[in-house]
Amino acid sequence: MTLARDLARPYPTVRVDDDAQDAARLLIRERLPALLVLDQVDCPYAIVPTAQLLGTLTPESDPLDPLLTLIADRLDDGAQETLSGRSVADWLPRRRATPGLVGPEDSPSEVAALMTRKDCPVVAVIERDGGAVTLLGAITANVLLEHFIGGP
Repeated sequence: MTLARDLARPYPTVRVDDDAQDAARLLIRERLPALLVLDQVDCPYAIVPTAQLLGTLTPESDPLDPLLTLIADRLDDGAQETLSGRSVADWLPRRRATPGLVGPEDSPSEVAALMTRKDCPVVAVIERDGGAVTLLGAITANVLLEHFIGGP
């Protein structure tokens, strides 16, 4: 029987106090579906889909208001400056949801259910030993889908 530990893969992480621009470059370079953020003791703090992070870089605009759209387009040019001097914690959406965490013994169906509930394409696989938490890796939606339906 396949378990979460069997599906877990190494996944790039950042820490809450890392530079936001460096984190954005990691997302781009690795083509990550979400940012996995660790706290100061390497415990998963947040898993934020890339699309949500994009929302923090661009102001909400009303497609029916041409003036707001024009202002938003001009601000798009300054998105890189928006991250300048900010930490990852500063970049995260204000209503940060708790990360999706599974244990090494959880089943693929349990992982899929959590992914669906959290609406996030990545969950972290952790092992608890008393109060300590160890990140074993992460499971992406693509890995889970491949498990269920097979390879290309």
